[in-house]
Amino acid sequence: MTALTLDGVGHAYLGRTILEDIDLAVAPGEIVALVGPSGCGKSTLAHIAAGLTNPRTGRVRRGYARHAMIFQDPALLPWATTAGNIDYGLRLAGVSRRTRSARIAKAAVQVALEPEDLQKFPVELSGGMRQRTAIARALAIEPDFIFFDEPFTALDVALRRRMQDLVIATCAAGRISGLFITHDLSEAARLAHRVAVLDTRGQGILGERLLAGAPGHRSDKAVFAWVQAALRQDPLFRHIHDVDERQIA
Repeated sequence: MTALTLDGVGHAYLGRTILEDIDLAVAPGEIVALVGPSGCGKSTLAHIAAGLTNPRTGRVRRGYARHAMIFQDPALLPWATTAGNIDYGLRLAGVSRRTRSARIAKAAVQVALEPEDLQKFPVELSGGMRQRTAIARALAIEPDFIFFDEPFTALDVALRRRMQDLVIATCAAGRISGLFITHDLSEAARLAHRVAVLDTRGQGILGERLLAGAPGHRSDKAVFAWVQAALRQDPLFRHIHDVDERQIA
């Protein structure tokens, strides 16, 4: 049994093929980082896997009970407070009012939001605080699978690391599986059990690399050494920093 399986997934937009013949599996409790050059279709693939976009070809099989997704943009409701935004998914899930209040408070603490922040509207929050609210919204529903679409790009270095550590600890404690989209190999090496590389043109998964040890148990030195070796010695990662302007225009 896998938590997520993509079989021959393909997609096209306005007649142009974006993804083709994508095969990828995520095991229960595993975090897979998907990397590749900008514009190769990583985010589109995550949206297909999460059911937000229908694939043109192929099949998506989901073996988990409940998922959450954290986007590049926080996608907060502008008319709702921070607490209201965190509460949104809980209400959709039919969680009781008493339980919702406890989960909102717990999620806020997890992402370092202060009690006074919960009464603020998105316009009153910094970019980093808005993203933390989006992360708290995902954690509050207690998912067993999380899709991460480059969620930490708006955060400063210190907070980004803290949020990475939060993801590592939360996923390990709850046996949460995940697909983590990122262009940052260092982030992939810190967070994931395995790194998969998407083809420059989205024509399949070029290959995968299993990372030694578990997330959270790799030293900064080990992460740095792995990234340097990947970029300098492993042809699989040769094009991950390329940019196809035709794809992202």
